Amino acid sequence: MHNPEWPEGKTPLLKDLKYVDRSLAVACTRGREAVVSRFRKMLQREDLSEQQWRVLRILHDFGRLNSVQIADQSCIHKTSISRIVKTLEQRDIVERSPHETDSRISYVALTVFGQTMMDRLIVESTTIHEKIADDFGHDNYLRLLELLKKLAKLNEPG
Repeated sequence: MHNPEWPEGKTPLLKDLKYVDRSLAVACTRGREAVVSRFRKMLQREDLSEQQWRVLRILHDFGRLNSVQIADQSCIHKTSISRIVKTLEQRDIVERSPHETDSRISYVALTVFGQTMMDRLIVESTTIHEKIADDFGHDNYLRLLELLKKLAKLNEPG
């Protein structure tokens, strides 16, 4: 993989790069900002945080889930999920329902209002994702998704 900033035919050793040029954490944060910034106008208009959007998007895709499932899918800590769900519930975007047999568990689902809102916003968010893929290159987009999934599995047992 050649970077135009590197001398021709030379790939630097990680130790030879400055921290900010070798740090996956910094690179991922910069990449995340490049993506999230494209959604900011839509989220501000709808008075949604990025975390609320992730929860709503996951509920739209998966349907009724419990808090642990939402936390797992959204990469948001489960204590934050409770706060997010409470806020969205107060806005009549989501609703909770009890588990059939375990009173400690409740399910969260989009309300009719929430489903209608998400149906409308999915069209806009899909256009944003398509523009990111166009700007970044569809092959790069899919390759980066693949690489980030592999990176996320580094610490999994087995």
